[in-house]
Amino acid sequence: MFREIQNTKKILPEGAVEEVLKAGEEGVLATCGEDGYPYATPLNYVYHNGAIYFHCALTGHKLDNIAFNPKVSFCVYVETELMPSKFSIKFKSVVAFGKAEDVSGDEKKEALLALVHRFSPDHIPAGEKYIHNDIDKTRVIKINIEHATAKGRLK
Repeated sequence: MFREIQNTKKILPEGAVEEVLKAGEEGVLATCGEDGYPYATPLNYVYHNGAIYFHCALTGHKLDNIAFNPKVSFCVYVETELMPSKFSIKFKSVVAFGKAEDVSGDEKKEALLALVHRFSPDHIPAGEKYIHNDIDKTRVIKINIEHATAKGRLK
């Protein structure tokens, strides 16, 4: 069902998927809408409890696409370094496939708090207040990972 990495020399060892997802701060979400066109959206995320979470506005293009087809892919890459003399780049990356779904209630609050801890660790009390005051003004989407691969060039 899912394709394996073609260049087996670039496959990272077991545990690398989680390592890269925990290390990354930005990723690119790919969705597909009714018009058949792919739509790729760069966004911040948090890897929490084995899933990918992000927050967004209440409406928008990616949400319309997810409502039409919840199957998504999500790409993260970290530790990049250009190697001009080798015409290459060092990197670690993950491509994850899964189904996206809206979360609510305690899970939504927990995901938002995980985002605050990840991106604003010096401002937890203010982040908790922000979540409490604005929780109805944002949506939280969870990607339940069904398949993920990690690859890279380390030298």
